[in-house]
Amino acid sequence: MPRRRAVLPVLLTRLVVALGLVVGPVLLAGPAAAQAPSRLATEVTDDAGVLSDADRSAVQQAIDGLRDDQGVQVFVAFVDSFDGTPSEDWTEETARLSDLGDDDVLLAVAVQDRSYSVSASYELVDDAQFADLSAAVEDRIREQDWVGGVQALTDELRPDRTGWWVAGGVVAAGAVGGGGYALVRRRRRAAEEAETIRRNGPFPDESTEQLRNRVGSGLLEVDEAVRASQLDLDYGRLQFGEQPVAEHATTLATARGELDRAFAIQQELDLVETPDTPVEDRAVREKLAEQLELLHAADTRLDAAAAEFAALRDLENTAPQVLAGLAGRVTALRGRLPGEAARVAGLQQRYAPSSTAEVADVVPRAEQAVASAEAALAAGQQAVAAGTGGRAVGPVHACEAAITAAQTLLDGVGRHEQQLAAADTEAPRLLAEVDAELARLQTVPPAELAAAGGGDAAGVLASAGAARTAAEQAFRTTPRDPLTAVARLTEADTVLDAALLAVDQARERTAKATEQLPAALASARAAVGDVRGRLSLGGGGVGSSARTRLADAERQLVTAEGAAGADPVAALAAAVGARSSADAARQQLQADLDAARRAAQARDRDSGWGGSGGGWSSGGSWGGGRSYRSSSRSRSSSSRSSSRSSSGRRSSGSRSGGRRSRGGRF
Repeated sequence: MPRRRAVLPVLLTRLVVALGLVVGPVLLAGPAAAQAPSRLATEVTDDAGVLSDADRSAVQQAIDGLRDDQGVQVFVAFVDSFDGTPSEDWTEETARLSDLGDDDVLLAVAVQDRSYSVSASYELVDDAQFADLSAAVEDRIREQDWVGGVQALTDELRPDRTGWWVAGGVVAAGAVGGGGYALVRRRRRAAEEAETIRRNGPFPDESTEQLRNRVGSGLLEVDEAVRASQLDLDYGRLQFGEQPVAEHATTLATARGELDRAFAIQQELDLVETPDTPVEDRAVREKLAEQLELLHAADTRLDAAAAEFAALRDLENTAPQVLAGLAGRVTALRGRLPGEAARVAGLQQRYAPSSTAEVADVVPRAEQAVASAEAALAAGQQAVAAGTGGRAVGPVHACEAAITAAQTLLDGVGRHEQQLAAADTEAPRLLAEVDAELARLQTVPPAELAAAGGGDAAGVLASAGAARTAAEQAFRTTPRDPLTAVARLTEADTVLDAALLAVDQARERTAKATEQLPAALASARAAVGDVRGRLSLGGGGVGSSARTRLADAERQLVTAEGAAGADPVAALAAAVGARSSADAARQQLQADLDAARRAAQARDRDSGWGGSGGGWSSGGSWGGGRSYRSSSRSRSSSSRSSSRSSSGRRSSGSRSGGRRSRGGRF
């Protein structure tokens, strides 16, 4: 018997070890589990494992200091994830499960989710203080400064930090710690503001000093370019005459104006002292950017003018050869005139005057252009013969312009002839298309057309019919006018297309609505019925907002069911609206029930069943009290009540019993 008693513990031990060897690696190899809301066992919970022993000590020290001085107890929970629960809901539920009272604050951080939330009672902090508190925490944990986040929280919960430091006898240490933190925050925010202003301003990748250097170099370069261009202009006027360089003179005047404006801005900047703020620096950078734009524009103009001036110099040397080529082009144009005149006459015989008006005077205008080209050609040839090749530049340009004008006019006769031929082919096709559309539109009930947004049936038919009649008359009359016929038929086709498209789209919407309506009605009925049942169970805890939204959902459901046969589109819209209103009513109903539950819990705490500390005021374990709360908190309750009344946060003894959370991503 003694040997059997000794064997059993050995077997159990071996079994436990074996299970550990099998199960342990599986548990360790898995990803970090999400943390559901639960009752907090201690003031500092680090399920995410982000705090070292020194960090935990620093966090606990900050919590103890606030509790001993202000009577406010802070709970901190670092977890991997909020398990898909919104951060504010997670902290609210955790605070409820942990029996946190009006004197308790909860900071919860989901490290992997990069989400956080702070929960505190309405009595402890007002809205403005709550916003500052959340912002201070987020500034620190965004940089993964978990200890700093807790310290920022406890700092913000002190109504008068300087007074506390003096009264506590740690003036030097407190001033360095709190003041240093505030200074770092201010400097970081100022740096971020300056960076934002610079990035949103001109030339974000260059410093202000670099822009100043670019402007200085640009002013010198463009000023030299203006002076050189002026010399070219003076030479051109003597060598080629005023007309060939007229455009160059205009370009130079514009560039000089831009340069003058850039110099004027530079004078303004010379009077400005070194910027002290990012906003002032942004203003200087904008002025520098304006200078660079002016200098770039002026430089681009002067480069183009220089290229044109170089071409003038080349033309001076090649004037004899250029004039010889122009002479052949002028001769060819003179030879085209009779043939184009005969083509225009033939068009005028076949088509109505309205279709040939565009080319009626083309040949006389082309003849004038050819005569101008011949005169310019003769002047250029005389300048070359006299040995003044520079003076031939102007006549060469004039001859080229006249040749281009004459050629464009004569080519237009052929293009217009092609347009008339195309209209001859297009008119019969459009006539048949309009007839088919008129016949189809006549089969559409006028009420359906109006409901579809296609307009008045009689008006559409009359307008399209009149255009069709006018087109046929223009095309069938001799001489015919195919251009007018095509224009009127296109007008009729556009009106008919719009009306028929509206009908087709309306019929398509009706077909889709008819297909989707049964499911939409079923969904709306189910949603309305669900909310109606929840409302009957909620009783007096449900407010008027949820009831109003339910009534709206029921009204839209009745509308949808009534219109289902006659107007499926309207019925579908009403059914969707009913479902949406029912969903809103359900959300509001749930919010009302949650509020009623929290109010009931608050009444229980105020009546002694739960207390602000989560148990009997004696601090025992009866009723779920936390045994780790020190008795020093109870001993300091009277001084705590007095200090809070004087700080203006809340009056002693008054309790709202409600909590709220605030947080987000970091």
